[in-house]
Amino acid sequence: MDAVESSVPEGLSVAREEVTDADLQALGVNLERDFPGSTAADFRRYPVLSEGGWFTVVKHQKTLESVSRETGPLLGPIVLTSDGLDVY
Repeated sequence: MDAVESSVPEGLSVAREEVTDADLQALGVNLERDFPGSTAADFRRYPVLSEGGWFTVVKHQKTLESVSRETGPLLGPIVLTSDGLDVY
């Protein structure tokens, strides 16, 4: 039996935004206490789909622990071309 390969088509990706020290402080994260040895570069903000819809999360990338989870856009990372279009 042949091995099944899966691939992700080019062009499909979601950018993971960098998080600053100020962002983490605003979220109540104390790096020395909560994530010893980590820096702000170890965290990213990005959309995730889970039960209940899309959320924008900030996660520690080494442990995948969420430090923030907010209701995200209705379609997550998908932006409709009609968004922001004013029809008169």
